[in-house]
Amino acid sequence: MRYSDVMTPHLNRRLLLGRRPTWTATLDDFVLDELPSPSPVEGEVLVRVLWVAFDPAMRGWMNDGPSYAPPVPLGAVMRGHGVGEVVASGVDSVAVGTLVTGNFGWQTHAVARFEEGTHSHLEHVSDPSASRPVARRVPDGVPPTSVLGVLGTTGLTAYFGMLELGAPRPGDVVLVSGAAGATGSVAGQLAKLAGATVIGIAGGAEKGTWLKEVAGFDHVVDYKSEDVGARLAELAPTGVDVFFDNVAGKVLEAGISNIAQRGTVVLCGGISSGYSDEAVAYGPTNLSTITVRSCTVKGFIVTDFADQFDEATQRLSRWVQDGSLVWADDIVEGEVTDAVATMNRLFDGKNLGKQILQLSPPSA
Repeated sequence: MRYSDVMTPHLNRRLLLGRRPTWTATLDDFVLDELPSPSPVEGEVLVRVLWVAFDPAMRGWMNDGPSYAPPVPLGAVMRGHGVGEVVASGVDSVAVGTLVTGNFGWQTHAVARFEEGTHSHLEHVSDPSASRPVARRVPDGVPPTSVLGVLGTTGLTAYFGMLELGAPRPGDVVLVSGAAGATGSVAGQLAKLAGATVIGIAGGAEKGTWLKEVAGFDHVVDYKSEDVGARLAELAPTGVDVFFDNVAGKVLEAGISNIAQRGTVVLCGGISSGYSDEAVAYGPTNLSTITVRSCTVKGFIVTDFADQFDEATQRLSRWVQDGSLVWADDIVEGEVTDAVATMNRLFDGKNLGKQILQLSPPSA
C-alpha cells in the first residue's frame, strides 16, 4: 500500500449546515469547522479539494422536505461535487498527485473510498448516509473541470432531457430557457446536433453573444431587455416544437404560449423560484394551451436514466473531443467560506456556464 505524505498533517476547513436557510442562503446559515484530516486506511485516499461545483438544486438540499435526494442533515458538511488531487493514498494503484472526482462537499480535504470507473458525482447524493464519498479518477485527455459540467451530471441531464425526452427532429424549432447556464447551453447544442433550429433565452448581451458565436445557437432572446413572449412569436411563427425549461414561472408561461401543435415541454428546473421553502412558485396561467394544442409535458431527474449513463458519457466525450460540444466554466477563486456567495451567483443570473469555486490550484 502507498501512504505517501500521510504523516504530513492536513487541516481540513469545512462548512457545516448550521440551520435551514430562509429565502437566500447566507454564510450565517453555516458553521466553519477546522480539524485535522484523518489518515486514509487501505482502500481510501485523502483528497485536497481543488474545485467545487454548484447547481441550483443544492439550495433545495438545504430545505427539510421530500425531494429526489434527502436533505443535508444539520451539522453535516454541505454536499457538493468536486475535483481534487490525492495527497495521501492507501491504494497501491493510486499515486499521490492523481486527480480524482467525487462528492467531496464544501471542504478543503476529504477522505474517500477509491473505486475505478465513472459517475461518482451521483453516489453520495443517492446515499448520503455513506461514511465516505467515492473518489474516481478524472479521465485522461480532458480538462479536469469538464467532469463537473459537460461530462458530469450537467451534461447527462442535458443529454437525457433533450435527446431522450425532447427528441428533436431535423427541422424542429427548439427553445431552451436558462440557455447560458451549464445545462441549458449543452442542451441547446445537442438540439443543434439533432438538426434543429435553436432559440435560447438568457439575460444580457455577453451571454447572448457567447450563445450565438461560440455555442452556435440560432437566436437568443434577452429576457432582461425584450418581451419574451412577443419575441418568441416573431422567431417561431408556427410555434416551438420542443421547449426545454430550466426556469419555470413567467418564462415557462411564455414558452407554453408559443408551443406548437403536438409540441413537447421538458421540465428540467425552476431556478426562478430560488428553491427556498418560503418561495411561492408562479404557476403558469395558460396551462389550457397544453390541452388545446395536444402537447406533452415531461418532468424528470437524471437518475431516471442511470442504466444508460455509460453510453451517454461516451457519446458526450466524443462530441467534446471532436469539437461538436463546447462549454464554459465560470470559475471564482476563493476560500471555502466563499461557497455560499458562489452558489448564490446562480440565482442572481451572474454565471455563464458551470459555476465553480477554485479553492487552490493543482500541484505543478
